[in-house]
Amino acid sequence: MARNTPRLLVAADRLIGRLATVLAVIGGLGIAGLVVITLVAVLWRYGFNDPIFGISDLSVATLTIVAGAADGARHGAHVSVNLLAHVADRRLLRWSDAVMRLATAAITGLATWGLFTKACGMEKACITSNFSIEHWPFYWFLGLSLGLYTFHVLVQLFTWLWHFRGADPNELSG
Repeated sequence: MARNTPRLLVAADRLIGRLATVLAVIGGLGIAGLVVITLVAVLWRYGFNDPIFGISDLSVATLTIVAGAADGARHGAHVSVNLLAHVADRRLLRWSDAVMRLATAAITGLATWGLFTKACGMEKACITSNFSIEHWPFYWFLGLSLGLYTFHVLVQLFTWLWHFRGADPNELSG
């Protein structure tokens, strides 16, 4: 963040960073768990010729935790190709960034709302096929993660508005 960014935006960015770190740790533990589950499943299926009942339920639940803890967008770790930068001026790029941040916040905000309000469990048979693990805790975890990302995008948008005349601290250099 640039020095003249309001304290509220800086504090919000720090909070997002801390929460994203917690989600990243949860995601790392989920990846380790998924590796163990997969190794055990493969060993039992092909080594002992005796597949474990319900192992796919555990894999799906663990994979949901890994997906919900994705932290790459916070650090610009996603792959992108910026073709527009080669043909457009800086002004158009700035406005296209704002439009994309608004669209992203709207879509992820709607998805967050949907995950929290439409999450279901036993009452609607939203369960895994073998162990009958209810889906709602995983929906809520994904909703929490998407909500955090929505908050991140909105902080970026407000930072962009604050630095409208100057350099955008959110822009990737290069």
